[in-house]
Amino acid sequence: MVTFLLSQQNLPYAISLSLVLLLGLLESLSLVIGASLIGLLHEPLHTDDGVQAQKQASPLLRLANWLCIHRLPVLIWFSLALACFAITGLSFNLLSLSMLGQLQPQFISLPIALLVMCFCCHYLGKSIADRLSYRISTVVSIDDLNGCIAKVTFGRASQGFPRAAVVIDKNQQEHQVFVEPNYSGIEFDEGELVVLVTRRGRVWLAESATSLAKAC
Repeated sequence: MVTFLLSQQNLPYAISLSLVLLLGLLESLSLVIGASLIGLLHEPLHTDDGVQAQKQASPLLRLANWLCIHRLPVLIWFSLALACFAITGLSFNLLSLSMLGQLQPQFISLPIALLVMCFCCHYLGKSIADRLSYRISTVVSIDDLNGCIAKVTFGRASQGFPRAAVVIDKNQQEHQVFVEPNYSGIEFDEGELVVLVTRRGRVWLAESATSLAKAC
């Protein structure tokens, strides 16, 4: 398998597949430190104004629109394009090896892989963009979590030492936040329910849901 992947005929597809894996690894690491690459490389979705602009666009821009470059975040589009290119090229050469006993030269396999990649970007990209559009329409602002109840998921939170918590918004979507008590001398134990009161950067100041209930 390694010989197959590293052969000269499969070199472009192996590199593309490696880039997809690298992008996935970087995205996973970025999520751990709290900054998604997809969010950083996000481009605006298609709008009605863009439809009129597309009608007057150059052929190159029309091709870009057909490939759904304008509708997907940059990282997702490149991952989709590279993955489709790599899978098509490797599959074609694997089929050629099993049927003909040899790999096809790049001047034969590359045009086929690029053509299939274009159609995948158009149809799969359109499907992914439609799903993203629906999800984005239901996303709430982080400030809209004010007043929501969160559950401390790990450790004991005290003022100056925030801990992770999970909160469900009005659309039943789950968010991971950091919370710490609004007042000194108070601690939140793991599993305790708290009410988000004020946000300071990435940390929410919160009060115990039980204490607020008793006060009411």
